[in-house]
Amino acid sequence: MLKKLNSLTILAILTGVMVLLMLVTIYQSDDDADDFALLYPELFEQLSDVNKLTFQGREGKFSLTRGDGEDWTVDDYYNYPADFDLVKRMLIDLADAKILEAKTDDPALHAVLGLDTTGEALEIKMLNDDEMIAGVVLGKTRDVSVQTGPRQTYVRRIGEDQAWLAEGYLQISPLMLNWIDGEIINIARERIARVDIIQPNGDTATLVNLGEKDKFGTPEDRDKTIFKYEQLGYDIAGSLYQLRLEDVTPIDDFSRSGSEVVTAEFLTYDGLKITSETSFIDGFYYATFNAEYDDSATDNVPADIAKLDELKSRDAVEQEIAELNKQFAKWAYKVGGFVGTNLMRAKADMVTERESQIPMPADNSGRGPLLPQ
Repeated sequence: MLKKLNSLTILAILTGVMVLLMLVTIYQSDDDADDFALLYPELFEQLSDVNKLTFQGREGKFSLTRGDGEDWTVDDYYNYPADFDLVKRMLIDLADAKILEAKTDDPALHAVLGLDTTGEALEIKMLNDDEMIAGVVLGKTRDVSVQTGPRQTYVRRIGEDQAWLAEGYLQISPLMLNWIDGEIINIARERIARVDIIQPNGDTATLVNLGEKDKFGTPEDRDKTIFKYEQLGYDIAGSLYQLRLEDVTPIDDFSRSGSEVVTAEFLTYDGLKITSETSFIDGFYYATFNAEYDDSATDNVPADIAKLDELKSRDAVEQEIAELNKQFAKWAYKVGGFVGTNLMRAKADMVTERESQIPMPADNSGRGPLLPQ
């Protein structure tokens, strides 16, 4: 029995040593000299030729295509606009990636580094039409003590067996929805002069700027307005500030399915008027938008608002309207519940009596109340 146990123990030790040696072989550098060469030495000069990107990984396959100028679209998401800044950043990061060490060139060992395309790897191709300019497979990120700045990632070039340890910002999202331009509209709260929310029966809830930054009330009660909760006026006026979509549907495929439509009109001091039409459909809020010029408030800009330097010239507003309507004409947007509720809010849900006001949450941070910036 003792001899059998010793044999098993020795076998286990030998197996462990073999596994350890295999891992050392995979992870160690094939060359003791670090050359810090670029992964793609010529890519910087070729970036302007890249007009298509394909991504393939465990989250699926999708592609981005460049149209006129710097406009990119997500092919597999209704050709919806992609986030150009994100695309540009990724291309520059790939062109800037530096080789630290050569690793294994044995395809059988790629999976250990996360470079097996049937597993965790992300494969990215940079193309000019159908011709590949560069292609990379991204594997595991190497654990390092410092978690900021460039990271170390195992990579290999598409079509090559040689694996490398590269340094750079290569934590690239494999999720298609992370590449869309999620911002619908971005109107600074300081520009808003008036908001009218009109119910299907014509009843209207109106919010007006009180002439100071972030101060809003109703036309009747002005600064004595008692909102349902203290920041409600601020929140409604800011509905169009950095407004992001949750989903999008081509306007030709969109149906409100008989749901009521609430109209909200946002008028700015510099002549921009945004009209939203919002419906509550199957538990979600869907809105369409339109922009037009309306100079109703341009002659009555309060001094405290004017000095904030947020208002635009007539020409700038006209250009803004054209750009917004070019986008708005194509899409119906699913928006979050917080914004959707405010875009449909009736007067009875906006103002109340003092004793019925919902108190703001208690501040337990020791920093004082969280006030609008």
